[in-house]
Amino acid sequence: MAEILLGVTGGVAAYKAVDVLRILQRRGHEVTVIMTSGARRFVGAATFAALSGRPVGTQLFGAEGQPGYDHLDLARRADLLLVAPASANTIARMAAGQGDGLLAAVYLAFDGPVLVAPAMNTRMYVHPATRDNLELLRRRGVEIVPPEWGILADGEVGEGRLAAPDAIVDAVCRRIEVGAGRAGRRVLVTAGGTREPVDAVRYLGNRSSGRMGWAIAEAARRRGAEVTVVAANVDLPRHPAIIYVDAPTAAELHRAAGEAFGSCDLLIMAAAVADYRPAAPVEGKLDKSQSAALELALERTDDVLAELSARRNPGQVLVGFAAEHGPQGLEHAREKLERKGLDLLVFNDIGADGVGFGSPDNEITILRAGAAQRLPRMSKAACAERILDAAGELLT
Repeated sequence: MAEILLGVTGGVAAYKAVDVLRILQRRGHEVTVIMTSGARRFVGAATFAALSGRPVGTQLFGAEGQPGYDHLDLARRADLLLVAPASANTIARMAAGQGDGLLAAVYLAFDGPVLVAPAMNTRMYVHPATRDNLELLRRRGVEIVPPEWGILADGEVGEGRLAAPDAIVDAVCRRIEVGAGRAGRRVLVTAGGTREPVDAVRYLGNRSSGRMGWAIAEAARRRGAEVTVVAANVDLPRHPAIIYVDAPTAAELHRAAGEAFGSCDLLIMAAAVADYRPAAPVEGKLDKSQSAALELALERTDDVLAELSARRNPGQVLVGFAAEHGPQGLEHAREKLERKGLDLLVFNDIGADGVGFGSPDNEITILRAGAAQRLPRMSKAACAERILDAAGELLT
């Protein structure tokens, strides 16, 4: 059973949301309805309140003098957000990131799976602006339940009719079942970039922010997994339901990951672990006045992922990352997948503009033996969902 937010927007198809609500309930889910002002011109809020047994969200702000945090409370409690029907106007506001209404604000505050079922006149649906907005939402990880071809409310015939309520609920249930597959699983994620001390002040490091690993951990938590994150120098908000172990250097990350590895079902090694470290770090601070140049002797660090792979237990699934640069990157990633004995490897070209280190977006290819799934540019949160989907197929 899941806690679902059902967003109902303006249009004749709003009445079909009543059937969507009832079918969701028959399949065992709890539903809270949010209505836009346009939706209330077609169906009354009292109808949804009576059927759901819950208050219907209609206003972004509460009564005068009261804090207006309903959008945050609703977003925190929900497992999935479904917008059905989704008008062209609402789709455009979601794509633009506008938060000028309760539903729009909930969408911005919600960090779980989102499904959108468009419904509008054919001409509006095929307009380049609507197409672009839907494609943008897809890249951000929103699942689109496509409309049907048929007779529309105005008598025209074409694409734009709201998908059948059963089809919409089927899509919701498929998404929930993917998440349920992680319930009770133990997921170990490494995130961030290690820093290898040169002296008490300076270090050798990399530009990894930890955003990708953080997104994977959050997505696994939402799917019901017990999540442990081994974090290398990550300055991002932490969720109280996730266990975090700080490991700033490659040696510390190796030790922490090794201790947690034996009890995990799924390891996702998203951290950027240094390949080299200073062989003889200085305990104090280097005196730069002693020499115009500084020479550092470097030594190799342990290959954490290869070592863990060599002692894996039956049934464990291992996912690695390969941040490569240039045209040979994909070949290097394939070689790494095979050499380290991994089940999956996530490749991304760090030379591409606007993706990778420090960016909210990524453009990845998920590799497995003999196959590759190349994904378009999307948010790291959306990438995390795709990575977990692929890994979930391998968990027994």
